Amino acid sequence: MPAPRAPDIAPRPRLAPSRASRLQAIRCSLIVLIALGCTPVAAAVLEAAEESVVKAAFIYNFAKFVDWPEDAWNRSPRLRLCVSGGGDLAQALAALESKPPVRGKPVEVRQQARGDDGSGCHILVVTGRSGIGQPVPGSAAALLTVGDSDGFAGSGGVIGLVVEGDKVRFEVNPEAAQRAGLKLSSQILKLARIVRDNRGNRP
Repeated sequence: MPAPRAPDIAPRPRLAPSRASRLQAIRCSLIVLIALGCTPVAAAVLEAAEESVVKAAFIYNFAKFVDWPEDAWNRSPRLRLCVSGGGDLAQALAALESKPPVRGKPVEVRQQARGDDGSGCHILVVTGRSGIGQPVPGSAAALLTVGDSDGFAGSGGVIGLVVEGDKVRFEVNPEAAQRAGLKLSSQILKLARIVRDNRGNRP
């Protein structure tokens, strides 16, 4: 009797390098989001996510760990998130309006008008190249400024999102937060890289 034939075992397909890198970046970034107390989403959703969606998730969750002055927080029944610039991140931020309220306030996303100082907003996100080489607006207006251009926090923004290898990280400028009258949670400060106004950084 002939020996039984071993079943064919097809090799496990490998992800294309670009897709594998993106998924790894998302997984690493989720570690930070979970540390901030956020609930991880389903793996199927993560596979479809892109860098801009991860950044938008960071920004949404930052609002849970920042205290605004009472008069600024109560300026609107909604959490007003204003966007300066466009691109993928702006589109991802627009989707935050469907997210649950933050500390009792539904999220309202607005496109920043040219010349607007952001005084009607709680958060101002300066996207991509729109923040390069430009002074950070609203730094003294009880406004949480967030950007994803190089050196954003060191240029006077409160929080800068940075991509390092396969991870999305963030930098915090405590001096900018103090100027804006914002109090940042110790959870954010513990996870962030601390930077100063154009003076480099410390671990």
